[in-house]
Amino acid sequence: MDTRKKRSLLVEKLSRLHSSMASFNKSDESYDQSLKRLTVFAENSDVESVKVLYRILYALPNIGKDTKRETYFLFLENFNSELGELGFSNDELEEDLTPNEQVVADLFFSENIGKNLRLVEYLNSAFFTESQKTSLGKSRIVIDLIKRCKTSYDPDTDKLNEDDFGISHEEFEDALKSLEESKRILIYRAARGIDEEYMNRGLLLFIRSCIVNTQIDDSEVDSKVMSDEEKVIEKLVIGDKLFQPTQSQQTFTRPSRSVETSFEGIFWAFALLAFAVIIMFLINNTK
Repeated sequence: MDTRKKRSLLVEKLSRLHSSMASFNKSDESYDQSLKRLTVFAENSDVESVKVLYRILYALPNIGKDTKRETYFLFLENFNSELGELGFSNDELEEDLTPNEQVVADLFFSENIGKNLRLVEYLNSAFFTESQKTSLGKSRIVIDLIKRCKTSYDPDTDKLNEDDFGISHEEFEDALKSLEESKRILIYRAARGIDEEYMNRGLLLFIRSCIVNTQIDDSEVDSKVMSDEEKVIEKLVIGDKLFQPTQSQQTFTRPSRSVETSFEGIFWAFALLAFAVIIMFLINNTK
């Protein structure tokens, strides 16, 4: 982990392991294979590498559409037990990252966040070094969540209907529960600032109601002071081109040019042609 090449190779391994977690709960066989895959990595890696993997798995649950987060964290508890049997202590796994470990974590972010916008827990994370890039990544996650809500929202029933490109009511509730209070409020504030031509007011009230139902004080939703990073994310979401109203295209009519069909136009055409012939004749004779 002490050289650029070693860190890059480690990030590749971590990315594959993290990506494979999306299917851990498809069957008993998938569950066992996922646990074995993580355990084999731990058996053949140093403490620093296992620590970064462990922290990433907890910070960014990569779960399939039909998997509850509760099930995912129960799986990680089983992995934690396996790590204990291999001699890794919780104190080692949960202590602050060293500079080298932080570099690996940030490289993992660069390689993976943006490819999987459904990792809503990334909004919580102070695990990665904060930068303009991380704020942009978080804004994209908020944008994707709002887009999926818009796709699924039925104004007639005031519900989210399950859709392959949208999000079900249960998924949305589960996602909100996984977020810190301030990040739930951030989602509403960002949605509130989106142009009315894109954001249905009924959907906005629906999102607000769902957030209040996560035991957030009603007044806090509108009055809570956000952090500097949250304000940046809010502005990035509101300013995204996707949410800008489609401006009506102005059509410009060119003044129609009258076609010269008169004898005067024909005369000048022949005159210019004759002039060109004379010039060419003179040039050839002077050589």
